Amino acid sequence: MNGSGNAVTYANNNQIYIAGRPSYINYSTSQKISRPSNSDDTRSVNNVLLLTIMNPIYPITTDVLYTICNNCGPVQRIVIFRKNGVQAMSAQRAKASLNGADIYSGCCTLKIEYAKPTRLNVFKNDQDTWDYTNPSLSGQGTVQLMHSVC
Repeated sequence: MNGSGNAVTYANNNQIYIAGRPSYINYSTSQKISRPSNSDDTRSVNNVLLLTIMNPIYPITTDVLYTICNNCGPVQRIVIFRKNGVQAMSAQRAKASLNGADIYSGCCTLKIEYAKPTRLNVFKNDQDTWDYTNPSLSGQGTVQLMHSVC
């Protein structure tokens, strides 16, 4: 408890940066933090995956994610949201093969889970978004996540 108290006190008096981004430290209201294992993934299996890149020391682009995911099967679209991590999409075999793997030795660790959306629409091809089923896309555009309605 002393270590966590010291971290919160220090963070209240100093700006903390993680991977070059401002970060905030506070106490959790939970008594225990548990992460689901591969078998505990409660989201339905679909062809859209959410990849969270932990410790992203090196640049992550659609080319990097395509290179590692395409070995598990054809990649249709990738979208990167640059927030507290990097996210992308592929399929079931990629999740089983790549979850917990490092993109680069000792960093850029993948955490893979099924995303809520069942379809990903991409309207431009660049370093953060790419539709491999429509390589002629270019220029400004937007991304839409689509939930299926059945």
